[in-house]
Amino acid sequence: MASILSWSVADFKSLGQADLALPHLTVLAGANSSGKSSVLQSILMVAQSVTRGGAIIMNGPLVRLGEPRDIVREGQSAVELRFLVQIDAGSPSEGPRPKQIEVSLSLAPSLDGVSLRPSAIEICDSNGSLSFAATSERTRSADVESLSKGAAHSGATFLRVTTVSGRRAPNRMYVGFVGMTPTSLALHFDPRVIERVVAAALSDFVGSERLTYEVAQELSSLVPRRPYLREIGKAELEEKRSAQGVSAWWTPKDLTSLSEDERDALIARAASRRAANEWAVVGVRGSFFGLSRSVGHRYRAEGFIEELLAGEYALSMLMLGSFAEAIEEFGGHVKYLGPLREEPRVVQGAWDERVDALPVGIRGELTAEVLTREKDRVTAFHDWNDHPHRATLPEAASMWCDYLGIGDHIRVLDLGKLGRGVNLRVDGTERDLTMIGVGASQLLPILVACLSVERNSVVLVEQPELHLHPSVQSKLADFFLFARRDVQFVVETHSEYLITRLRRRIAEERTEPHRVQVLYAERRGAATQVRPLALTAGGDFDEWPDGFFDAQEADVRHIVRAVAARMAKERA
Repeated sequence: MASILSWSVADFKSLGQADLALPHLTVLAGANSSGKSSVLQSILMVAQSVTRGGAIIMNGPLVRLGEPRDIVREGQSAVELRFLVQIDAGSPSEGPRPKQIEVSLSLAPSLDGVSLRPSAIEICDSNGSLSFAATSERTRSADVESLSKGAAHSGATFLRVTTVSGRRAPNRMYVGFVGMTPTSLALHFDPRVIERVVAAALSDFVGSERLTYEVAQELSSLVPRRPYLREIGKAELEEKRSAQGVSAWWTPKDLTSLSEDERDALIARAASRRAANEWAVVGVRGSFFGLSRSVGHRYRAEGFIEELLAGEYALSMLMLGSFAEAIEEFGGHVKYLGPLREEPRVVQGAWDERVDALPVGIRGELTAEVLTREKDRVTAFHDWNDHPHRATLPEAASMWCDYLGIGDHIRVLDLGKLGRGVNLRVDGTERDLTMIGVGASQLLPILVACLSVERNSVVLVEQPELHLHPSVQSKLADFFLFARRDVQFVVETHSEYLITRLRRRIAEERTEPHRVQVLYAERRGAATQVRPLALTAGGDFDEWPDGFFDAQEADVRHIVRAVAARMAKERA
């Protein structure tokens, strides 16, 4: 298993640089149009791409970014993404492996400008002793064309490997990507090496119960059964099977009718023809071996991969595979709730509109439906005093609604084809959302989304404070801090009250500074820089940038001066 511990993005839209440590709660603050949302958009682009297993999706269900040239910062050639990846220890038999790797992935517009593709990748372990680098520069178009012919690599992007552990890589070695996920390593080998490995792989299948449909098809394409049987004087076997209407592919029964020498000769001929292509393509997760001429038909030859990829190359495969696993896992865990949540309605939307990464819809339109569908599912959560609880989703949401002061009980109304309705009990009277006010309809989707997601989710929320009273904004900080300790939150906000409550909880020792990261976005020339503001154990920041929640303080100073001036005037 592998997982992403931190996330960095550079040259994305207006962003110069942003580094997210991804603790329990990350807060993004800054002025309007300072670039905060671009940080979230970079994560959403990755999430909607890797979860669909294909090309990099610029315009999808989570975010719409326009054309590839629109997201690369002016004057730059590519977007830079960096990840810190944790790798599990593995079994002792697998030998030493890095515990953490740092990955830098560049994404650039294609030559025709219609898609975004990987243009470079660099990987190194935490102490720098292992490294791997590949680039689109100096990539041979003839090689790429040859590698792309296989069905499994149709539409893939290939980067030429330049160095492995500080040394120059073999002359024609490539890493293949589907979207931004590395999938394979391709090497141009001596045909004699390929022939030996293919022969060994085929021998493991031929004449045994392990002969699969794909291997039989592959063998038939290399050495057709009918000509071979005719050549060795066993044409009567072919005539007999043809009369019975049996498939023209080799089958276990066909092969067992051959002598050992005849089978060996068949395998040698097939391996020789297969080796003529010279390309070996190996999945980065070490699960298959194949050749690019017909890469869709794969030999499962785990015992022979080491012959082609030993030592440092095997570790390169491990690092590429770990990154592929980590980015897919990360993308699958991302959940999102946008800033413009729906106005109060008596009836809300249908379940058919649901997207996995949008637990209550992008605007909270499925909140009532989720409460209805999952009304009996027990969820584990904590209250504002950080005490653990287990309750149904409506009960958990009701408890937090009561603390936040918008109601003390939730009841969902099933209105059949019309959809679902939500009533909140306020001061002993049950009311629908249109009778309570906008604040409740804005807050309820946040509570339901965060309480309903799976553990280890990464929940992105934009402007949760919209239409909320300052006291509720403060208490919302408690929700993000305590409600789901098994979830990571990234919250973009303008709320001084929310951040002040976080500082208070740290000062009260109700939470630890390392569980919270506050990032401040500010324009510096043509680029946005996002920098961390370190929190001390006393809940204070190590610095207060200009413009960071100082409007109130400035107004108070002006009020004091005005009052002092008026008093001085009256005395005079």
